[in-house]
Amino acid sequence: FILNDHLQRFDASHKDILQELHDFDSIISNIDRNMEQKRAMTRRLMEGILSNDLRYITESKRRGDIARIVENKRKWSLNKFINRYGFELFKGIRVWLLTPEVVSDIIPMEMGLFDLLIFDEASQMYVEKGIPSIYRAKKVVIAGDHKQLRPSSLGTGRVTYDEDEDDEEEMMNGALEEESLLDLARARYDSILLNFHYRSRYEELIAFSNYAFYGGKLYVSPNIVQPERPPIEVIKVDGTWVDRHNEAEADKVVELLREFFLTRQNRETVGIITFNVSQRDLVYDRIEEYAATDPAFATAVSEEMKRFDNGEDVGLFVKNIESVQGDERDVIIFSVAYAKNEDGKLMQRFGWLNMRGGENRLNVAISRAKKKIFIVDSIEPEDLQVDGLKSDGPRILKKYLQYAKAVSDGNTPLAHSILQSFIPSRDEYADEIGSETPVMNRVYTALVRKGYTVEKNIGIGGYTIDLAVKQDNRFILGIECDSHIYSLSKDTRERDYHRQKYLESRGWHIHRVWTPGMYKNPEAEISKIVTAIEHAELAP
Repeated sequence: FILNDHLQRFDASHKDILQELHDFDSIISNIDRNMEQKRAMTRRLMEGILSNDLRYITESKRRGDIARIVENKRKWSLNKFINRYGFELFKGIRVWLLTPEVVSDIIPMEMGLFDLLIFDEASQMYVEKGIPSIYRAKKVVIAGDHKQLRPSSLGTGRVTYDEDEDDEEEMMNGALEEESLLDLARARYDSILLNFHYRSRYEELIAFSNYAFYGGKLYVSPNIVQPERPPIEVIKVDGTWVDRHNEAEADKVVELLREFFLTRQNRETVGIITFNVSQRDLVYDRIEEYAATDPAFATAVSEEMKRFDNGEDVGLFVKNIESVQGDERDVIIFSVAYAKNEDGKLMQRFGWLNMRGGENRLNVAISRAKKKIFIVDSIEPEDLQVDGLKSDGPRILKKYLQYAKAVSDGNTPLAHSILQSFIPSRDEYADEIGSETPVMNRVYTALVRKGYTVEKNIGIGGYTIDLAVKQDNRFILGIECDSHIYSLSKDTRERDYHRQKYLESRGWHIHRVWTPGMYKNPEAEISKIVTAIEHAELAP
């Protein structure tokens, strides 16, 4: 009687909230319609603005002068041309894609010339390289990932300061203590985390980076369909480390490349990443040698090397680990190269991994694949002796190789354990992941009794789906309860709208179960789930 009385009073006090929850789907539909209308209006507005702006060039009194200069065999320098016709150019061309160096070379030193300046890959830019561009802008957006590559001082001619300096110079030097433009921005201003991951089709490809570098805070869509072969495959060879390269691994990499060209079904793209320059050069040489004896392979390599898709370079590449930031391919083939030498000893020399920020290079490399990773190596992870090292790079490499082996072997519990080792047990986030609630268990039991195959806590990324209904080898419906996971996200719009839209964009059908509704009328809530399952079964 007491419990029933509490529930009745709970129901009365939350009647308005329940009504809002019941209207959730209609709210989402209205938001979708409004967003589509906004996009259409924005597109028409921009087309009108750009068309009108072009008139500054096409209808300019100096149009003839501009045309003659452009057509003349003796070209003006860009500086001279922009200084003379800058008014027409900046009115007629609204978007400029330039490097900071080019901005300094050709764009007038005019404060606030651009309404908005966007820096991309700001983690790789020294502070002083960005200041001239910032001076020319009214507003600035600095985008980058501090867990990826840092600036390289090689050939940059960085500014340095003497110990004896006045107050103004000391303030300037304080800014330069932040190595990259991104570091300075993060130290001085609030930042926004773009935490929805879109690149990888299978969560195993990005899960390690998510936990090792981002504390498990990325939204990663659980797999709807489990692939026939693991998304990460480790291939062992009996290689030897000689002159900083490994011939057996290079041969296996080319063998995999040949097999890839023969068996791919949708013209997937491919890239090869090596852990040093010597191994990269050896792989290049091996590709050329095999191509000389196999015309079909030679043709495939030639076509892939110069392949573009909608103007984007998606061709075959062979790069060392420091050169792949910004690249992505469907399939990535790694050659680790580390192996015992001719004397049977494994030299514990980790090169770039031991350098400051070496672990960031690893993060970049292992997050380039959309569909598949092959790792060709000659050692076991346990062969790497990393205890006592000051840098994080070698330790994270060892854990990654352990994780990759677990995924390759289908040892999901071990893979999960390795990922969780990066999250402190006292972390609220780690405590909540994978936990179950009474509502979740009630829904699970009710659906199983009705004959459905249901799994709990779907996904190895931090933000799992509470329940999912499985049919054959595919999840047809994800069920989210307003439980522990939602307490981790304080922004209601992100929780209720953006996350659901993200999952739907990755192919999921999502149904929500509200705790008050389950207590008020559980039969009605289960009936709604069954209806959602039936609709999902009919969906393409």
